[in-house]
Amino acid sequence: MFVSNHNSWMDIPFLGYTIGWHNYKFVAKKELEKVPILGKAIKVAKNVLIDRTNRRSQLLTLKQGMRWLNDGVNLCTFPEGTRSRSNRLMPFKNGAFKMAHKAGKPVLPISICNANDVMPSYWMFPYRPAGGGVCKVVVHEPVESEGRTEGELANLVRERIVEGLPEEQRPLASSS
Repeated sequence: MFVSNHNSWMDIPFLGYTIGWHNYKFVAKKELEKVPILGKAIKVAKNVLIDRTNRRSQLLTLKQGMRWLNDGVNLCTFPEGTRSRSNRLMPFKNGAFKMAHKAGKPVLPISICNANDVMPSYWMFPYRPAGGGVCKVVVHEPVESEGRTEGELANLVRERIVEGLPEEQRPLASSS
């Protein structure tokens, strides 16, 4: 399972380029089905969709994700649940770690740095400001889920992602 921070629409192509042609699916919020072109692509590629307002959907998503993992398909998740508008890492939701832990699969933490400089959350199209806007993707060592609790797994993955981020993207001291 690939797990990354999320603060720009550009995170998705950056992550796809980094992963390459491995067999993978994204875990995405159901609301993205309504986005022209993207919504159709998500459905056609049979990515995992979660309705965050429906507990039954959450359980079905957990089961579907575990099936994909056990069938050798990698999942890509952004455990913050949405793009960060502040550019700082937000608290993680536990679904991705629950899936990996129950399936006994490792998690590969990925830090995406400065994607917000290329495409801020308030901007419709990517742009690169004059004299800047260089992004970097840091792929960390995998974290095994076996022998750890879900909480330990989530904390260790979060620590690795934070280590790879520039200071201005790291969470403030009070954020967990």
